[in-house]
Amino acid sequence: MSTFRKRARFSGRAAELNSMETAFRDVSGGRLCCILLGAEAGGGKSRLVDEFADRLSGRALILKGGCIEQRESALPYAPITALLHELVRLRGQSAVGSLVSGEGARELAWLLPELGETSERFDAGIARSRLFETLRKLFEELAREMPLVLVIEDIHWADQGTCDLLRFLSTRLKKIRFMLIVTYRPEEANGPNALRTTIVDLSLSEGSEVLKLPRLTRAEIAMQLQGLLGSPPTPATINSVYLRGCGIPLFTEALIDASGSLRTDVPGSLNDYLLRGVRDLPASTGELLKVLALCGPHITHSLLRNVTNKPDLELAQLLRPAISAGVVAADRDGYAFRHALIQDAVRGDLIAGEKVAIHRFYADVLERGPVPSYRIWHSVALARHLHGAGQAERCLKWAWHAAAEAAATFAYVDQMEMLKLVLAAWPEVEDATGLIGVDHCRVLELAADAACWAAEAEQGLAFVERALAALDADGDGEQLAALLLQRAVMRQHALLPGEIADLERALDHAVRPTRLRADALGQFSRALILRGEFDRARCLGEELRDLAERLDDEEYRIEALIIAASLDMAPNVSRIDAHRTVAMRAEQVSIGRVEILAGAALLQALLDAGEYGQIIEIGPAIFARTVELGQARYIGALVGSPLCRAFLVLGHVSAATETCERMAALDPLPLGLVHVFECQAEIALALGDADRIAAAARSLRALPPGPQVASGMAASLLKFDIESSALSGDMDQSALLVRSALAHLEKRGGASWPLLASAIRVAVDTNQRDVALELAELAAQVPCRNMVEQTERLAILAEMSRATVSDLDGWAAVAQSWAGLNQPFRQAYALMQAGAAAVSAGKRTSGARHFRRGAKLAHSIGACLLGNQIEAIAAKARISLRDEEDEGAPKAPLGLTDREFEVLRLVAAGHSNREIAKNLFISSKTASVHVSNILSKLSVSSRGAAAAVAHRLRIIDLG
Repeated sequence: MSTFRKRARFSGRAAELNSMETAFRDVSGGRLCCILLGAEAGGGKSRLVDEFADRLSGRALILKGGCIEQRESALPYAPITALLHELVRLRGQSAVGSLVSGEGARELAWLLPELGETSERFDAGIARSRLFETLRKLFEELAREMPLVLVIEDIHWADQGTCDLLRFLSTRLKKIRFMLIVTYRPEEANGPNALRTTIVDLSLSEGSEVLKLPRLTRAEIAMQLQGLLGSPPTPATINSVYLRGCGIPLFTEALIDASGSLRTDVPGSLNDYLLRGVRDLPASTGELLKVLALCGPHITHSLLRNVTNKPDLELAQLLRPAISAGVVAADRDGYAFRHALIQDAVRGDLIAGEKVAIHRFYADVLERGPVPSYRIWHSVALARHLHGAGQAERCLKWAWHAAAEAAATFAYVDQMEMLKLVLAAWPEVEDATGLIGVDHCRVLELAADAACWAAEAEQGLAFVERALAALDADGDGEQLAALLLQRAVMRQHALLPGEIADLERALDHAVRPTRLRADALGQFSRALILRGEFDRARCLGEELRDLAERLDDEEYRIEALIIAASLDMAPNVSRIDAHRTVAMRAEQVSIGRVEILAGAALLQALLDAGEYGQIIEIGPAIFARTVELGQARYIGALVGSPLCRAFLVLGHVSAATETCERMAALDPLPLGLVHVFECQAEIALALGDADRIAAAARSLRALPPGPQVASGMAASLLKFDIESSALSGDMDQSALLVRSALAHLEKRGGASWPLLASAIRVAVDTNQRDVALELAELAAQVPCRNMVEQTERLAILAEMSRATVSDLDGWAAVAQSWAGLNQPFRQAYALMQAGAAAVSAGKRTSGARHFRRGAKLAHSIGACLLGNQIEAIAAKARISLRDEEDEGAPKAPLGLTDREFEVLRLVAAGHSNREIAKNLFISSKTASVHVSNILSKLSVSSRGAAAAVAHRLRIIDLG
C-alpha cells in the first residue's frame, strides 16, 4: 500500500490523541500503561502513532517495531527484532550490550546477530524464559533514563512468541516509566483466535486502555484533503471522496492523484489491495459477491435468496467467509460491502457477459413484484437492472414510471436519473412516444426541470440545449418559454451570464394569462431583487399580484406577497411582520416551493433587522424543511446563511461552524457557494485566523464572476482582504486596500455597512485620517433601517475619535448598544476601545473595568485573538486583569515575561538587537536570547512574523 500513501495533514482523532497524552503523563509519573489501538485497514493507526510520537519528541525514547504479513507463518519476534535494531542504531552496539551484561547480550544476539555471539540453548522453554527476562531488564534500564514507549504495530500478523512476550511485559513491568502501544485490526479478531485472546489478555492488564478509531467525519476528511491539496477542497470534492472513501484516511489519500486532482478511478495498487481479500475467499463465495456487487449499497436477504435461488442456510454458509474476512458486513435484514470501494472493485472486475446476466437475474425477480424490505424503490431498482440487462423497451417503461414516483416524493436526483434512462433507451424503442404518451422534447424538458431542483446545473443546461435544438422554429411559444425559464434559473445558480436575456425572452413568449406567465413574472422579479434592481422588480411583482387574482391561484398570490414584502410594498405593516404573515400562509397551504421561498425571505429580513435570536429560533426548522422537500442542495445554503451568521453574531462560534459545514456538505451550486465561503470567512474573522480568511477569499474568487452577485461579492472580498492584511500585520497592504474600499463605496453609494466598518477602523489604525474622514462622510449619507445600523453609525463616529482623542463616552455607549442587541463580539471590541480611551484620559479604574469585561466576554465566546488583544493593551497600560483590586504589575500576554514584552515592542518597531540592547541597557547577546525566546513562545520563525503578531494584538503604537 505504500505505493500510493502520502504524508497528509493530521486530522481528527483529537479524543484519542488526548487519551494517549493523558496516559503518557501517568507514565511519566512512574505508572505502566498499555494502549490497544484498533482500526480497520487504512483507518489511520500508524498516522496517529506517528503524530503522538512527534508530540513526545525529546520527552521519551520511542522504539517501533511492526509485524510482517506472511502467508504461511509469521516471522518469530519480528517487531522486537525491529525495535532492537532501532535501539542499536540510536545508542550503538556496545551501549546496548552494557545495559544487559554480556550474557544478556548473547541472548539478544539470537534476535540481532550484530550484538555478537549467541548463547547456548538446550531447552526451548528455558531459552524463551531467558530471552524474556533479558528484554524485561533492558526495558527497565532504558526506562530509568527517560520514559520508554514501545510501539508494536499490526499484531494481527504477530507470531505466538511475540504475543506471549507482550503478555509477559504487561504483567512484569510495574512501577516504571513504560508505555506499550499495540495496533491491530478489530475485524481480524472476530471469532476465537490467537489475536482475540491476546487483545483480551492485554486489555485486562493494569493500566490498559482500548481505543477504537472510528472513520473520519466529513469535516475531518475536508481537513485531510486540504493538507493533501495545499488549498481548501471544493464541497463537491469533499463529498465525492467522503462517499467513495467512506471516511478511511488511506482511501482518501488514494483517491487524490499526484497533481492533486480527484481520480475518476482508483489506482491499480489500491484496486489490487481491495480485491486481495476477495480473491482469498472460496471460489463459491467470490461468485456470490459478484451478485452483491451489482445491487445497490445494501441488499436484503430475501432479495439475494430470490436472485440466487439458493436456500437460506446455503446462502449463510457462502457469506460467512466474506463476513469473517471483513469484506461484507451483515445487519438485521441483509448485507453490504464493508467499503464502497470494495464493491466498486468487484464490480469493475466483472466482464460484460457476467454483468448482463446478473442484471437480468435481478430484473426477472423484481418484475414479478416488490421484494419485502427492499431499501430503494422497486421501480427505480427494476429500471436500473433492465438497463444493465440491455432490455430497452422494458427499461423505458419502468424508468418513466419510476421518474413519476420520484417526482411525487421530491426525489429529484432519482427523477433525473430515471429520465436519463428513458432518453438512453429512446432510440432503441420503435414507438417510444406511444409507449409513454409524451414526445422526446417533453422528456428533455422534464429532465431539465429535475436537474434544476437537484442542483445539477451542468446536466440541466445540457438537457435544455438539446430540447431547444429539437424545437420547431414555428412551434409552441410557451414550450420555448418554459425551457428559457429553466435555463435562466440554472444560469442564475451557476453564476453564468444570460439569465436576464432568457427571462425577457420567456416573458415575451408567455403572453397569455397562464401559470407559465406567473412563473416567469415571479422568477424575473426575484432575479432583479438579487441584482438590486428594485423598481423594475416592483413592476413585475405588481403584475404577478394581479395575475394571481385573475387566475385565483393561491400559490402565486403567496409568491406575489413574498416579493412585495421583500420590496417593502406591504401597506401599514412592518417588513418583518409582512414576511412572517406570508410565511405562515405558505405553510398552511403546504406548497413546498413557495413555503421555502417564504421561509428564506423571512430569515433574510430578520438578518437585515438584526433579529438574530428569532433566526436561531425558527431557522433550523426551515433548514430541515428544505431537506424534507428535496430542495436542500438547491436552496439550503441560502437558508443556512442567515442562521450561520446569527449564531456567529451571538457568539455561538461552534454552532456557526457546524451550520456552515452542513451548508458546504450540501455541495451547492456557485450561488450557494457564495454564502458558504462568506460564512467561512466570517467565522475565521471572529477567530482571528488570517490564513483561513484568505483561503475563503480565494475560494470566492475562484467562482464564476456572475453578474447576479458581483457587487455584493466585491464588497465582501474587499472587507475580507482588509481584515486579513490587518491581522497579518501588513499595514502597507491594509492602507492600499482601504483606499480601494473608498473607491468602491463611492461608486456604489456607500451602502455596505460591514465594509464601511472594517475600512474606517483600519484607516484609523494606519493613520489615513483623510480616507477615514471620507468614509465617515459616506456613512453619514447611508440611511439607518434598524438599531443594528444605528449602532454601526455610532461605532463609526467612535472610531473616528481615535484619530484624535478617543471618545470614552462614545465607546461606552457603543458597548452598551451592542450589549442590548446581544452582539458579544462587537461589545467586547467596544469595551476594549472604551478601556483604552479611559486610560488615555487618566481614568485607570474605569479602563480596568472595561478591559476586564471585554476580555472575559471575548474569551467566553471563543474570540481568543480579541481576548489576547485586550490583554496586550491592558498590559501595555500596566493594568492587571486578574482581579478587580489589583492594578499593579500586569500579566503579559502570550506567556511573555515583562522584559520579553518590552523586547517584542521594539522588534515590532523594527529595531535590531543592538538597538534593543541600547534602549533597554542590556547586552546585544542578552537581547538576542530574548528575541529567540519570543520567537519560540509565539511559535513563529522570524522577527517579521513576530512583528506581525505584535501589530495584530496592537502591542505597538500605530499612531
